[in-house]
Amino acid sequence: MNSAGAGEIFSHIPSFVWAILAFIVIMGLLQSGDQWMSKSRLKLVPMIWLAYGVWGVVGSFGYSAGAVVPWVFGLLASQSLVRRSGWPGGCRFDSARGQFFVPGSWLPLTLMMGIFMAKFALGMSSALQPELLDSSAFASSFSALFGAFGGAFLGRSRNILNSNTPMIEGQFEAS
Repeated sequence: MNSAGAGEIFSHIPSFVWAILAFIVIMGLLQSGDQWMSKSRLKLVPMIWLAYGVWGVVGSFGYSAGAVVPWVFGLLASQSLVRRSGWPGGCRFDSARGQFFVPGSWLPLTLMMGIFMAKFALGMSSALQPELLDSSAFASSFSALFGAFGGAFLGRSRNILNSNTPMIEGQFEAS
């Protein structure tokens, strides 16, 4: 593809896509540092990513079994792997604050960018080759991928919420 072709393609991308990308980068950068997270935030964050993934699947493939079943499989498999991995390690609950200390990591940004790029690739593919949306292999692959990303965030939140290690007085005073 020549540069004029790429410029033409990028000129048709809605502005809200770039706003979503900026939001994702900012949120990912914030997660690279140690932070305190409330129980409600830990429950909300994976729901947002699950909804974003479902939007990608249902918006492109509908509620067909060929799209929903791989999404569920990806979700369950990824969540199970993350739960067994213990990611993120080093979390602590401070009962006085009612919040969880979560060590910083670049992995959330990586996962968020993965979700964004998958949704972007799906949108571009469907715009440039709409016949791909009728391919069961195409639908199954993207559906499983969106489920896996959502499952990773769900597993991470569940691991943090289940971290029962209490804070030691004076530990992690910053923030």
